[in-house]
Amino acid sequence: MIETLSLILVGLIGLILAGMILVNPFLGIVLIAASLPVTDLLPSIPMVSSILPIVGVVTIFGYLIKNINKRGNGLKGTRPVLILGLLFIIWMFITNPQAAWFGHDRNWIFTYVQLLILTFLAEELLDDPKKYKTFFWVFSIVSVISATVAIQQGSIGEDIDTSVRTAGLSEGANSAGRYFVVAMIFFVYLRTIEKKPILRTLSGIGIVITFLGVFFTVSRTAIVLLFTAIGLIILLNPQKKVNFSLIIVFMLAILTLTMLSDSVFRIISSIIPSITQGTDTIGLRYKLWDAGFRMWLDHPITGVGIGRFPYELPFYASGIPQHYLHLVAHSTYVQLLSETGIVGLALWLSMAAISLVNLWKASQTEDLELKSLARMWFIVLLVLLIGGITMTQSAEKLIWICMGVSEYFHLHAIHQPATEKKQQLSIGAAVKSGQDLHL
Repeated sequence: MIETLSLILVGLIGLILAGMILVNPFLGIVLIAASLPVTDLLPSIPMVSSILPIVGVVTIFGYLIKNINKRGNGLKGTRPVLILGLLFIIWMFITNPQAAWFGHDRNWIFTYVQLLILTFLAEELLDDPKKYKTFFWVFSIVSVISATVAIQQGSIGEDIDTSVRTAGLSEGANSAGRYFVVAMIFFVYLRTIEKKPILRTLSGIGIVITFLGVFFTVSRTAIVLLFTAIGLIILLNPQKKVNFSLIIVFMLAILTLTMLSDSVFRIISSIIPSITQGTDTIGLRYKLWDAGFRMWLDHPITGVGIGRFPYELPFYASGIPQHYLHLVAHSTYVQLLSETGIVGLALWLSMAAISLVNLWKASQTEDLELKSLARMWFIVLLVLLIGGITMTQSAEKLIWICMGVSEYFHLHAIHQPATEKKQQLSIGAAVKSGQDLHL
């Protein structure tokens, strides 16, 4: 009886959300992104891997319904990120169709096609600052919920081995830490644009909670990304008053952290020595990267096939214990190099590089609203790409959403001059008409 009622409730919630997405398709992108920090809460759906593909399908229908009468009046221009993404998928398939289509745990073609569609939808649907604000609040609030769980469940010990790592409601500690960092960046942006004191206060509290959540994942990669993000926020924000208030918030977060755990600085101080000396899990990563590099040397152009790293690892492992021979590369770049060869890596890196350039150019515009938005997305994408050094995330949805957003800014920059010129011509014609009337 209880299970039946639960299914009915889930069904009703699903129908309501589907209706909202059909009316406002951009909410589909919001829900897909917001699901990332709380994957443990997503209901399982028979016949599909998760509920997210269904959300994607409803979003596509909503987009088609919304644009059926536009007749090609949207933003026009070359979409290099989408073109490179398509080439990446084609390359992945033609070099090793068996691995791409019949992967051990997934159909990789289907996975990356979904990501490419997600990129396109992000480009088309996230086209207004109000939509971005909704995106940021929803993602950040969900991340706060997950971070609160992580703080309650986790424990920071004397070192990595004695700490209790937690992922909150996400799929893993490293992933959770990454999402908390992104949420913190969003909260910083919201705190600078919101006018209502209560919303500014809530965003400040969100900054503190996500800051703490990162440390309770005990993910050293996430900790590095956290301080990288803080540095970029301060350096790329020319408003000194805003910087001062943010520094106060960060100092409050650090003070709260030290009150919760007096050994946190030992964890931080261990990061550099572990990198330079290759101790504990960092040393294991070095061995995985060495194996991946040797895989690439044997297959320099095509790679061993997408998703094949864990299955080829036993043949290339050197000094890796037997119980670790199922691991992935733990690096986006080593993964792509070993699995798709130098061509596949070049295509994916080109997408990322073009996206960064698009966002950086947009951050130099005279439009203050778009300028601050583009700068924030630039920081998010750069932080995620830096995190890719130690995490396998070529199929990370948030990165592909960032690339889609960058494409929107690129197309907007192309379209804007033409719009302004058209407006100037209209104004000129109106002025001339007025002069003729006076004559």
